[in-house]
Amino acid sequence: MKKHLLFIPLFLIVLTAAYSQNAEDTVSQMDAAVRVLAQDLNRSLVRESAERLSIGRFIHRGNITPLGDYWNNQLSHELTNIPGRTFTLHTGGQTDWTITGEIVIIAETVRVYTRLIRSDIQAIEAAFISDLERNQYLNQMIMSGGSGGGDSSWDFPILAEIGDSPNFPVINRTLNADGNDFFLLMPGQSGQLTIETTGNTDTYMEFYDAGTRELLEENDDGGLNINARIRYGVEAGQSYIVMIRGYGPSTSGPYGFRAFFAPPRENVGSWENPINYELGFNENSTLLLDCEIPENGDEDFFLLVPDRNGRITIETTGNTDTYMYLYNYDTRELLDENDDGGQNYNARIRHFVHSGIRYLVKIIGYGSYTTGPYGFRAYLPNPADLVPDEYEPNDDPFSAGWIEIGVSQTHNFHHADDVDWVKFEVTQPGRYVIRTRGVDSNRLDTFIELFDENLNMITEDDDGGEYRDSRIALRLERGIYFLKVWCLDEEPDQAYTITISGQ
Repeated sequence: MKKHLLFIPLFLIVLTAAYSQNAEDTVSQMDAAVRVLAQDLNRSLVRESAERLSIGRFIHRGNITPLGDYWNNQLSHELTNIPGRTFTLHTGGQTDWTITGEIVIIAETVRVYTRLIRSDIQAIEAAFISDLERNQYLNQMIMSGGSGGGDSSWDFPILAEIGDSPNFPVINRTLNADGNDFFLLMPGQSGQLTIETTGNTDTYMEFYDAGTRELLEENDDGGLNINARIRYGVEAGQSYIVMIRGYGPSTSGPYGFRAFFAPPRENVGSWENPINYELGFNENSTLLLDCEIPENGDEDFFLLVPDRNGRITIETTGNTDTYMYLYNYDTRELLDENDDGGQNYNARIRHFVHSGIRYLVKIIGYGSYTTGPYGFRAYLPNPADLVPDEYEPNDDPFSAGWIEIGVSQTHNFHHADDVDWVKFEVTQPGRYVIRTRGVDSNRLDTFIELFDENLNMITEDDDGGEYRDSRIALRLERGIYFLKVWCLDEEPDQAYTITISGQ
């Protein structure tokens, strides 16, 4: 029986030894850098007679990485065991000083910026730089962390910087199922703080006093789409904890987190000084996108002055649930109001206005907790010079013209009470789609009724298509059918198409 000897190439042994040696060198390099940093920090802390100290996260591009965790843990070890210290390290609650930092890659150097922050006024007392020689091991420690998830807690929250505008960069994170993320906020000023998530993961937010752990506020979908958003009046020097979780126990996925003090709003208007809005001619007119309902009870005011008589359209856009009021500006008489007349939760009013009369539009959030951005638009179409189309007269089933399946016809309502009838023949049983839609947009509010050849109604539809379009989809047998089309708008302002197609 032959004995098989295990053969390990010499170059592999050498490579393994070199790999191990280089890894040890990297650890030694990091430990030496942290030791020097701890000594520098200690001198500053002793000089300031620091007593209570916490160490926050060291992040790379807003993400928690193994390098940041290692740096945090090693620094905690060095500071705890450094001789002559005047402070104690705390993992939760209110502290007088906080250490936090950021990891940046510069060419062949990994640079760690460290900041010593006075907690009560959020002032940076001292800043330090630690440079490491970049290699494959450091690259792995930086990149393998990804956007993280599940590596923060009550006792070790992520220290989040507070921005000064809604465009402040987000911290990219990932929620695991049944997982939570914790962020520590230490505002340096008092005021209305906005905390929000971004992305496509359905998040839920809870906002706490960090010292007492009292729940101050919570929110589900206060932001855009399914994101959470809280606005809260905070105090300078106070610490707060934000907990983020998925809406349901199985919710997981990436999201962004940020906190910021929004700059004071300008040109928001008032009863006495409303925003002057120039009316457009159609739904493609100027849309104000920077409008916002930032807090409970906020109101925006717009002044409209039409130069002709006609039916005006006023609407909001976006994902914020708005409520709209229309007034005569001079008499302050309420003319109309609306909640969800537009798409989704948007408000929309159509009202007949007179040339030279001043009108005021007031926008508020629907509920007491409704906040968020929205768009505003108002337009007054030119009077449509619609004349009877080529298919008239077709005001009853006996004058209905033929329409061929698969070929669209363009009709119009030349007055508000105009009704159009068409008839068609089905020679092949099957499923068919019948649709009417405005030529210029899907805002023409059509209504359709389908009858058999004996004029027995089969079905009807109002808004089964896109927005105001009508649409019927059903199976039809061989035979002749009649379609009645009429309009719910008081003043139709565009033509429309009728299409019957097989599926």
